Amino acid sequence: MNPSTKIVRINVNVRLTTSIDDLPTDILSSEILVRLPAKCIGVYRTVSKQWLSLLSSKKFILLHCRHISTSYKQMFFSVALFQSSVFPVTFDPSDYLPKTLIPLPTNTYWYDILVLTSFDGLVCLSFRETQKMILWNPLTHATKFVSSTLSRGRFKQKTDAVGLYVSPSNENMLLHAKRRNGSMKLYKYSSRCDSWRKMGFVDERKYHNYKMSWSNGTFFQGVVYFIVKVDAAGMGNYLFGFHVDSDELKSKPKPATTKHDGDGSLVVVRNQLHMFVANSLPNWSLHLWRMDGENWTKIWVRQNILPPSLFGRTITYVVSTGKFLVVSRSGTVFQIDTTKNGIECYHPVFSESSIQGAVYTETLMSPDF
Repeated sequence: MNPSTKIVRINVNVRLTTSIDDLPTDILSSEILVRLPAKCIGVYRTVSKQWLSLLSSKKFILLHCRHISTSYKQMFFSVALFQSSVFPVTFDPSDYLPKTLIPLPTNTYWYDILVLTSFDGLVCLSFRETQKMILWNPLTHATKFVSSTLSRGRFKQKTDAVGLYVSPSNENMLLHAKRRNGSMKLYKYSSRCDSWRKMGFVDERKYHNYKMSWSNGTFFQGVVYFIVKVDAAGMGNYLFGFHVDSDELKSKPKPATTKHDGDGSLVVVRNQLHMFVANSLPNWSLHLWRMDGENWTKIWVRQNILPPSLFGRTITYVVSTGKFLVVSRSGTVFQIDTTKNGIECYHPVFSESSIQGAVYTETLMSPDF
């Protein structure tokens, strides 16, 4: 053997593969576990005490919620005759609707519940009899009453409007617009501090009267948007936005709709704000608009559409990644497929009297955050 030759010995017992235990905790939580559905996180909490602590931390829950709410499938929470349930927003309408029954919070009856709004896995409900509001997670069943003894946090149907949002400090907030005695006052509730703060009056007095119908809020890029429908004939719709960084309510540009338009409905699709508008005259049409900066672009329209139940101020909830769920106040649920034409784009799903609900994403978000 040449004296300069080196002999290299390989230890065949050395483990050359990497297991999940070898990954740094921050990589494991921020790159892998945040991508799992919320129901799976509950299972993985039982792996070890370390995982239980990691997956129960406020930091992870917020990180998981922000990721899952923009990337995972959305659900529809509904309350109807004698039951409450959840089902996926997008599904094959020719198949059996995959419903899951869930119990309502506080052992209340279905007819006493008003479903107001939702965001990041939390649903805001109120009770018809007491007007008290609660924040509720339908997946974890965590519940928090937000009403105070000073009449704060009490929702009056047909006059009030609410909107859930996240503050610049990453805190869950609830905005409440109250119309009383010819004026409108704004309040915001902090989940973290469990307290209400009065924001003042809305300056535009012409939007205070009871002929105005305010939608509940839709949060998008630092603004909570409200559609204001004027009951007087020929007045059309208005759009307002509450800027969460400055606590100001401002008039916003709206689509170039007509005086014959019915209710508009706001929905965030692929991180862009959209508005559905139903037009009853002259040719019974449905329009979809997208907000581009301060302007609106019409991206979809269907003329002479059926069924008529889409009109008469019936569109209440819409959401999509290409298909839209429409729940009418008459209790009829449709799926709209914007890739198809004519009557083929409308698929009846089911019909239940007195149905109401909200679109949400299953998260681990706590009402206390």
